[in-house]
Amino acid sequence: MATTPSRKTQADIVSKKDNLVLSLLSRAHSPETAGRIYHEKIRKRPLHLKPTEPDTAQQARRQARHLKLQKLKKKNKPAPLSARQKRALMLYDIPKSEQKYEIYEPLNRMWIGYIQEVLGLSQEGGMVSNTEAAKLCSADFHGAEFEVVRSRCVSRVGVKGIVVKDSRFAFEVVTKKDVVKVLPKEHTIFRFRVPFPGKTTDGKPKDLVFELHGDQFQHRAADRANKKFKPHFLPDL
Repeated sequence: MATTPSRKTQADIVSKKDNLVLSLLSRAHSPETAGRIYHEKIRKRPLHLKPTEPDTAQQARRQARHLKLQKLKKKNKPAPLSARQKRALMLYDIPKSEQKYEIYEPLNRMWIGYIQEVLGLSQEGGMVSNTEAAKLCSADFHGAEFEVVRSRCVSRVGVKGIVVKDSRFAFEVVTKKDVVKVLPKEHTIFRFRVPFPGKTTDGKPKDLVFELHGDQFQHRAADRANKKFKPHFLPDL
């Protein structure tokens, strides 16, 4: 029959372990440092106990309560506005007080700096390569000054203004007469100019002229940034 060790025997075992730990610490540290490490980090080290696990019924009730709160949050969350509701609220319409050409002139100057950087233009001069010109397909035209040079609708030819909205099927521009006009992209060719940073021999600034076929740009500005364009047959306008 096994007998439990007496208190004196247990105390001897503990004292032997303490002496062993102190002897190991004294090999790497001084006696004072070894004693401090032993009392602070070994002897008085807190012992973290594992919390008791809840029973299965309580855990199931907690999960059911959590799911119920999530369903209530989804019901209280308002549904997003539809396209018809956005049009009714005129969220994307420009107020009459802001339909002024001079308000968007700084935007046009900012766009000129942006497009010059896209095309790689510099003060030293040079030519625009085909690779750099192809970047215009994915460029953003908010702030560009467009002019309609060809269209199946004759009344749109000659309209010129700064682009304030580049949607999928139309450009909205503000003209110098402070009027917002919607120009559909379909069957329309737009022209825009990019001032060259250098100057010609007569001292006048030189402009690069580009023509944009609206039929090939029926995409949103954000979608064009990641879209790969392929050559297509261009029907006669």
